[in-house]
Amino acid sequence: MAKFHGKTEDAPFLSASFWQKGTKITCRVLRPFHTENGTAYAVKLHSPVKLGGKEVSLVALGGLKGFEMALVSAGLDRLRPGDELYLECLGKTPSTKGADRIDFEVEVNRSESSSAEITDDDVPF
Repeated sequence: MAKFHGKTEDAPFLSASFWQKGTKITCRVLRPFHTENGTAYAVKLHSPVKLGGKEVSLVALGGLKGFEMALVSAGLDRLRPGDELYLECLGKTPSTKGADRIDFEVEVNRSESSSAEITDDDVPF
């Protein structure tokens, strides 16, 4: 019998406070999921980061307009499981919506095998 166990805190979001100019990550996309702020992604970092005094390598990424805009400028509307992602914070741009927009540079490497279309039916929650 297979048994699975996990806690929300085991896969924290890389929130706006994490991103400072020059902050970079590389990771592999595991799967998308939906939040009230749009699509987010569970990713496995190639090098762990320290969050809340703890080193983590499984994190969630998304919900930041600058990230979504960088994906669009790369010609993508979303990431897919298996995508290899390089993400760098380029700084912040003042916004009239209360919080500064975080600006990103993104590079996505996608193998032929990860090119299958993902639908809402593929995401269990």
